[in-house]
Amino acid sequence: MRLVFCLYPGDGLHSPLDAQERRVDRYDANGCRVRSRANMCEFQCSPQKDRRGSDPAVLYFKMVRTMVAGAMTLLLGSLGLGKMTATLPSPIPLNHCLIVLDSATYKAIEQDSFLRREFAITEQRTTTRTDISYTGLYFYGANTYFEFFDAANQSIGRLGDSAIAFGVDKVGMLEPINTELASEFSVGQVITRGFSGKQVPWFYMALPKSFPPDSGFRIWIMEYHPRFLSEWNPQSDSKGPGVSRRQVLQRYTSVLKDTPPKPYLHDVVALTVAVNEQTKSSLIDLGKLLGYRPHLVGTTTVLQGPDVELRLIHQTSQARGIQEIRMSVNRRPDKQSEFRFGARSVLRFETDGLATWSF
Repeated sequence: MRLVFCLYPGDGLHSPLDAQERRVDRYDANGCRVRSRANMCEFQCSPQKDRRGSDPAVLYFKMVRTMVAGAMTLLLGSLGLGKMTATLPSPIPLNHCLIVLDSATYKAIEQDSFLRREFAITEQRTTTRTDISYTGLYFYGANTYFEFFDAANQSIGRLGDSAIAFGVDKVGMLEPINTELASEFSVGQVITRGFSGKQVPWFYMALPKSFPPDSGFRIWIMEYHPRFLSEWNPQSDSKGPGVSRRQVLQRYTSVLKDTPPKPYLHDVVALTVAVNEQTKSSLIDLGKLLGYRPHLVGTTTVLQGPDVELRLIHQTSQARGIQEIRMSVNRRPDKQSEFRFGARSVLRFETDGLATWSF
């Protein structure tokens, strides 16, 4: 017996990446094939005795039960965040991440000459916005970057808190979230940044409501304001409204002095994050919406996105939030491959153009 039914675009089950895969087959415990395509799902079973000698009537009942359960799953899936996947500009890449460190580790990183003069283009800066001011250490790559904050500075968060920011590269790409997913996201007014005694428009921020603000782990999606680069350290040779991650990072680094001519850091390629079950579920749902495909590697849930992956591990009393940053690097140091900062932070260079920084 065979049952085929169609789904509307944005059904809550398939992301745009899924739609490109044409066909995915799997088999349930009763040997029934479940075939999913972009906008179609097919259940197929043969009413014959299985290898265990099941009666055809029993197998038929199991087959119908499988079909009904599958149909209900698809129906329920269409009621959540996923219903708007067809209109979102996915996949949305990583913009940056941040970690709140203990003071000893923060100080060790701040004072390390290799990190500050060779490893990457870095700065320690104080950012003044209309809503908050904070001081942190910044490490810039080509398209992505990461920030460290001292837990003694309570304006950002507590020890062990962390955050991941995704970012779009074109003007107006957050508009579908603002108009079609307003019930699931909080999109506030433009975030500003101080420059030459005034506040200039910096970026828009969309916060998913499924992540409580007091959880110690924050997520947002950001889009740079089209006037930011024309008003913050404006350059005479700039062409048009630059809003891409690469354009903004080029501006950040171009105004710094004494930068390394050949930094090691290129970009962030993976983050290992310790989360509880509720946060993991929310991250998987959000990842699907943004074009990140989930799969298991052992006990680790991996969300595979554009040029970066998120590795979700189990949170413990000793580990929560971002535990490791994996980076692509331009080369490996000649004499030393491991660097330690404080009691817990270790930067290791590997032999395949990658490096990991654990905390």
